[in-house]
Amino acid sequence: MITAQQIKDLVKEGEGYNVDFKVCVPKKVRELAEEVTGFANASGGYVLIGVGDNNEIVGCDIDNAKRSAIQDTIGEISPALKCGLYSVDVDGDAVWVIDVPSGKDKPYICGGVIYVREGANCQKLRTVEEIRAFFSECNKIFWDSIPCRWFDIDSDIDPRNFRDFAEKAHISRDLPIRQLFDNLELLTDQRVV
Repeated sequence: MITAQQIKDLVKEGEGYNVDFKVCVPKKVRELAEEVTGFANASGGYVLIGVGDNNEIVGCDIDNAKRSAIQDTIGEISPALKCGLYSVDVDGDAVWVIDVPSGKDKPYICGGVIYVREGANCQKLRTVEEIRAFFSECNKIFWDSIPCRWFDIDSDIDPRNFRDFAEKAHISRDLPIRQLFDNLELLTDQRVV
């Protein structure tokens, strides 16, 4: 949990990569889940509810129904993400904090969309290139497991190199190349991985 003094410090610095302000709970509560998803896909952060865009603490009362709606919308993030939701008294004003960890199972998705934090804003990844780059950044693309569709096992393997490999690996030279690739689980639908 962050303290009242930490909230004051964050408010003084303004919105940024790790903090977002909301005056109150938005009518579309899902907006909070999008912000949370962006923080989880980055290095974590705080959504402070009860702080105006002009860096002024105004306070906010959140009843049980709104708290439940916030928790429900955060619960729709996939994979599941555990966030803190609590109130901090800052000089008599209630500031609600959604405390978002940096996710361990990135990428996180909200409503079928990947959101990321760019500066003080939450952005959708819109293009294939952006999504591919983010997956790569999250170490979710393993290039050595992507099939090489242009490879032809029958014409692209030099028999002499295969014999040398088989000898050094103490494998029978009589073993067919295709059988070795299959045994090493390098073939998928007869393509090399």
